[in-house]
Amino acid sequence: MDFKTKKSGDYIDQLTWLRGIAAFFVIVSHTIRATEVKYSSHDEISSFFFMSLFDLGSFGVVLFFVLSGCTLYISNSDKMGRKGIIIFYIKRFFRIWPAFAVSLVPYIGIGFIFSVLYIEAQGHWVEKQFLSQYSIYDLFSYLSFTFNITGPGGLFNNAYWSLPVEFQYYIIFPIIVASLRYGVFGPIILGVSLYLLPKLDFFYFDNNIVFTLAFSFCGGVLVGYIYKKTEFRIKSFVGVVILAVLVSLAVAIARSYIVLPDIPVVSGKWNWYGGIAIITVFVSLVTKIRLYNRVEIFLKHYGTISYGTYLYHNIFVAIAVLFIIHFEIYDSSLRLFITFVFTLIASYLFAAASYRYIEKPSIAFGRSIINKYF
Repeated sequence: MDFKTKKSGDYIDQLTWLRGIAAFFVIVSHTIRATEVKYSSHDEISSFFFMSLFDLGSFGVVLFFVLSGCTLYISNSDKMGRKGIIIFYIKRFFRIWPAFAVSLVPYIGIGFIFSVLYIEAQGHWVEKQFLSQYSIYDLFSYLSFTFNITGPGGLFNNAYWSLPVEFQYYIIFPIIVASLRYGVFGPIILGVSLYLLPKLDFFYFDNNIVFTLAFSFCGGVLVGYIYKKTEFRIKSFVGVVILAVLVSLAVAIARSYIVLPDIPVVSGKWNWYGGIAIITVFVSLVTKIRLYNRVEIFLKHYGTISYGTYLYHNIFVAIAVLFIIHFEIYDSSLRLFITFVFTLIASYLFAAASYRYIEKPSIAFGRSIINKYF
């Protein structure tokens, strides 16, 4: 969600910046995944240390979930009556689904091109999303946001996996808000319960991550609740230091600089990323951070269009891979540089166009339905 209204005493814009940073992490991770392998015997493996510090794609996705829970609560918590819930679902549908459906078209097109121009499949990260065969039923499962339940995952754009998960969190959002009648324990109990369902073999989807990461979305709702209920704020310098420590911890986990404790049930990087993301969003929310005006404007804009960058970036990763293969670019740094810069710029331009010509009109259409019937 793009929560851009800035009220007196609130610093919600910072959550929009954070959304853009999360999208940037995903782009960095995917460009690294695409260039850390050999497409020919002459290729050098990319290993640029500085960029690897931003290889936080998994953390970035969990950060998206926390941000969604938080911003949705802040803007919708007082509108969860029967009519309000229907309006909430209409808004969410027109915010997410149309842009996703439109983005499928170029992915299907690039899949044909990729299959013709790519080398023989070797099992590399970039391949499955463009080379796998699919049926009409598979296409329907993607368009209906059910492929995490039915499978198969990883088709068209492997970043799509988070979209049905988030959409399913929207479905239970009113339940999470209702659980706050029991105070902070409501979302905590709900998040833990959902986490344990597949662990205890109560449910099994093709991808159970909708259950195991539900605590992150519930945690975001909880952060929004605490923010609205209290006047707790952190001084700018202290907040920035805490955020730097949190990101450094995420980097240390991603790079395996620290060994995570082997705790039954909750072991694993995703769970630690979720905890760090919840604290990160909370600290960002309660800290007043001032940036240079141009930097602030850019981050706000990039965060606003971040959904589009998330949708489209893998198209340009694929194009860059085809480019470095066919122009026989073997140098590791050059391969990574070309893939990253091209993907970053092209996905930004496509995202800006998507926001202007697809997302904003879709949002407006959803509002027109609400105004007409509700």
